Amino acid sequence: MSSTSQRKIESHTIQSVHLNEERTVKVFVPHNYDPSVPLPIVYCHDGLEFFTHGRVATIANDLMTAGEIPPFLIAGIAVNMEHRRADYSMDGARHESYQKFVVDECLPMLDELYAVNGDKRLMAGISLGAVASLSFMLTYPQFFHTLILFSGAYFPPVQERIQEEPDLSRLAAYLFIGDEETQANTPSGVYNFFEYNENMRDILIDKGAEVDFHVGPGNHIWGVWQKQLPNALRWLGKHI
Repeated sequence: MSSTSQRKIESHTIQSVHLNEERTVKVFVPHNYDPSVPLPIVYCHDGLEFFTHGRVATIANDLMTAGEIPPFLIAGIAVNMEHRRADYSMDGARHESYQKFVVDECLPMLDELYAVNGDKRLMAGISLGAVASLSFMLTYPQFFHTLILFSGAYFPPVQERIQEEPDLSRLAAYLFIGDEETQANTPSGVYNFFEYNENMRDILIDKGAEVDFHVGPGNHIWGVWQKQLPNALRWLGKHI
């Protein structure tokens, strides 16, 4: 049996009280999963795209099978594209509700369904999803302090919010930005995300965070982020 055929993805549906809508959560389960051994879990915003466009399950499974990274669960939370900004932005109209959905509804459900190591919950996001991940780290430090952040949409208000934190020594973050993202195309316009990410790197380091910062070829698209996932997951494997 090939390593690819061993990988397992399970789908769950939550009728969210906080968001007043239905959300899908897909979970990658390692091929050697043992229900008696609690595993770390990585929560991904834009979660279904992490599976389809990012191929995160295939990449993680291959690395685990090769012994390059330890086993962990990956939970991809489906995005509601109509409300993506409202859910993910720190000042979004539904941001607090989205956070409560994840922490009050997703976490307990997956803790019940799987053997989860409650001390090792991690988070990953791209663009506004990276901003959401940072916001979860601020609001729920007891859960999230190890993050993968790809091409974060760190607009000046986000930088200012992080700048307010006196100490972020609890945070370990893997940052990636494409070298063409001086002109990053987004649904809301074209921005210099390259500069924003350099600024965020400096702010986080200044606040005591452990930051692994990477620049690679490409712009603000999944084809670029997919190529960065193997190294990001290898970094993650050293932090769990």
